[in-house]
Amino acid sequence: MSSAPPRPEIPEVDKLDLVLRTPRLVLRPPVAGDVDGLWPFVSDPDLPRMMSWSAHKSKDETAAFLKIITEAMAGGSDLNWIIEHEGKVAGTIGLDGIRFQFRAWRVDRAEIGYWLAPPLWGQGLMTEAATAVVRFGFETLGLHKVTVGCLEENAASRRVIEKLGFRYVGRLIDDVWRDDRWWSHLRWELTAAEWADEWAARP
Repeated sequence: MSSAPPRPEIPEVDKLDLVLRTPRLVLRPPVAGDVDGLWPFVSDPDLPRMMSWSAHKSKDETAAFLKIITEAMAGGSDLNWIIEHEGKVAGTIGLDGIRFQFRAWRVDRAEIGYWLAPPLWGQGLMTEAATAVVRFGFETLGLHKVTVGCLEENAASRRVIEKLGFRYVGRLIDDVWRDDRWWSHLRWELTAAEWADEWAARP
């Protein structure tokens, strides 16, 4: 199993079609008007308990979040999508820390992260969304590797990661502090060659 060499040309994100469609979802770039759609979920204190962010305390905070991720997209360092289900905002998903070059090295990698509205959990929707984004990362962006992690106790996120065929890398013990305790992180990665082998074998 060996990945192809990096593409000679690094893609210009602003020239790519960023709207992704799956059988049940539409993934599209965020806009300022998404504040109201996101608010019922991002203001829920339980939703981000195992994530890197805290519940939003005001819609101004949600607007600021949208501004930050939109600017990151314009700079090419991150790509974020609003997940729509049946025409309504259902969550977000992104490829963060996109990097093609580090000094003399080509690295061509990014980290995937996501969350879904709790009423939609257990229906396979996040696996559907994440599959589309990972495919976009490898087949459109030309990434060599996508990485992902979750807190050890986050069983739902772990199921999504495993369904996508990510290879387990290891456990980072006492990796982050939150809510008066240390949490351990589980880490996975997937190369372009592994993705091609994994999905070629699927019906």
